[in-house]
Amino acid sequence: MPPSPVPDEPLSTRQRILQAAAAQFARRGFHGTSTRDIAAEVGIRQPSLFHHFTTKQAMLAELLDRDLQPALERIRRHRGANPAVRLYAYLVEDVAALVASPFDVRGLYNDAVLEDPSLIEQRRAREALHAEMRSLVTDGIAAGEFRACDPEVARQMMTGMLLDTIWAAGVPADLDVGGRAKEVADFVLRGLLSDRGHVALVEREAMALATRPGRG
Repeated sequence: MPPSPVPDEPLSTRQRILQAAAAQFARRGFHGTSTRDIAAEVGIRQPSLFHHFTTKQAMLAELLDRDLQPALERIRRHRGANPAVRLYAYLVEDVAALVASPFDVRGLYNDAVLEDPSLIEQRRAREALHAEMRSLVTDGIAAGEFRACDPEVARQMMTGMLLDTIWAAGVPADLDVGGRAKEVADFVLRGLLSDRGHVALVEREAMALATRPGRG
């Protein structure tokens, strides 16, 4: 007789609060969301919510940490690979992570909100991620793999594509995550590569990297 399936473990109250906060921020915006709204979505009273998070900023800070720190780890992986392969692998992994996130991250990245003094560490983490992206493009240009371009403009375009992957309409239930991730990476690389004929080779090497642990 086959074993009975193990039921999913119930989410902790803290996790439920974070999910509700992310959903509210996506629907109403950070400033348009109250702690009362978040507590109501979770089905708890505000005093119970304040036991876990004393402010909306604290919720946003943890949501950003859970998104930014893994992104920094992803882009810093595979430092021995060439820049084009590293960038492709990062984009594939990052899109997949964004789509699979248990949190609705569409409402997290608002420049005005991130200027809040209580979010300085998260702002620094975002700036560090942007610096890594620019550096990767700069390395690719220096190696002759990428055409000459402004690394900051390239970074802005990549960031826009990554966020638009989920901003446009959320995540459809039938989305082919792997296919979407490769579409984004392929589009970016075709715009950057000095020889677009190398896309297939870069993709093969990058997908091999993306399916094994990073080298630090």
